[in-house]
Amino acid sequence: MNVTDQPVLDTIDPELIDRLVDRNEEIANGACVPSGVVAALAIGSVPIALAVLSQNLYAQALPAAIKNVLDFALALEIFENEFYKAVLGTSASSAQNTAFAPVRALAAAVPGAVGTLQQIQKHEAAHVATLLATGATNVFNLSETSFDFTGNRSATGGGPFGKATTDLAFLLEVAQGAEDTGVRAYKGQAGNLISNSTILEAALRIHSVEARHAARIRRMRRAAAGAPVSVRYSGTVRGGERAAAGGTDLGTANPTAVGAAFDKIYGAGSNPTTAPSEANTMQAGIDVATLSGGSFGIEAAQEAFDEPLDRGDVIAIVQPFFIPNIS
Repeated sequence: MNVTDQPVLDTIDPELIDRLVDRNEEIANGACVPSGVVAALAIGSVPIALAVLSQNLYAQALPAAIKNVLDFALALEIFENEFYKAVLGTSASSAQNTAFAPVRALAAAVPGAVGTLQQIQKHEAAHVATLLATGATNVFNLSETSFDFTGNRSATGGGPFGKATTDLAFLLEVAQGAEDTGVRAYKGQAGNLISNSTILEAALRIHSVEARHAARIRRMRRAAAGAPVSVRYSGTVRGGERAAAGGTDLGTANPTAVGAAFDKIYGAGSNPTTAPSEANTMQAGIDVATLSGGSFGIEAAQEAFDEPLDRGDVIAIVQPFFIPNIS
């Protein structure tokens, strides 16, 4: 069996296993548990817990390529965590809490909506803690005041996504876009983690949680009163560019900017070879929409795969929401 096909535990140095077992016994006897282990286990990720423990035991430095991926992933997770905290009114920034007060009241009137958003926020907080413990650094010095969630890069707001603070349907559409960006970003960086199977598996586990967030938000959108017909079918990515958002509402102060933002999330990036549109049907050189058997057609082919985003395209998507320059 090729080493890359081995289970993670089978690839760990036996000496490290012995030391991890010793550490486990210490924890069982009341020793302090590293916060990263707690965060990792909170999202069901034994690989991340192992990575945290092994780093703690040996103080191993991560290769630059892997460290860069983790640092960038941390920035995205801090962004998502602070976004949901602002929506829920739990941000350390009173201004962020106040801005989202109108939509928070609307969410409170929908059974289960606040509970779902709270659970998603807990996951994002666990991702932040886990990445920090695994070796990521907050290289952009991000805090609750580092973001303009209206998409205008200003401390006072006023960007094209301001409607998310007052319209629950639009807020969920923006949240779906943020989660889908995370899914495509993690997939795009997987190749840079291939040399470290433990961290690769850990990142893909976080990737799967982000995908479940996106699916859950789609369900919330479908269940909302007055949801348009297009949203009823947004449980999967259908089409490319803004169509994949499932009925993008462009009735805002700047509909062109909103549409362009969704085009960046779901459309082809600056390099369509590495970041193709979600309308793509070509996989491994095969147009899967033309495969015979059953009713597998173009829409099913588009829905079947999440296309990766490279770092440059992710920056183009999220930079309007980050006040610091993350280039």
